[in-house]
Amino acid sequence: GTVTFTVAANTGPTRTGTITVGGQTFTITQLNGCTYSLTPMQTSFGAGGGSGSFNVTVNNSACGWTAVSSAPWITINSGASGTGNGEISFTVAANVSPQRSGKISVNGQDFTINQDNG
Repeated sequence: GTVTFTVAANTGPTRTGTITVGGQTFTITQLNGCTYSLTPMQTSFGAGGGSGSFNVTVNNSACGWTAVSSAPWITINSGASGTGNGEISFTVAANVSPQRSGKISVNGQDFTINQDNG
């Protein structure tokens, strides 16, 4: 025979379920339904650098995230990872070379940092 099943929409982390019929187990894995937004999405610094922060908002408090800097001159000071809503604090080093741009990526969302030259 045929077993028919329905999987509800997922707004949280990846999840797995099973159906067992006649001693045979069928596994269903549903991918992450988490959505992320950053506020603000960008900032600018003068040549001297400085510190800043931005907020991470998720649609489900069980959703985890990780922040990664794209450049060695951008240091994440706190909030490199978390679950649910959070804040990421960072420092931008002084710049003596040409104007530059970098980012902090959080689960597919980018916070852009532009910096003037010295």
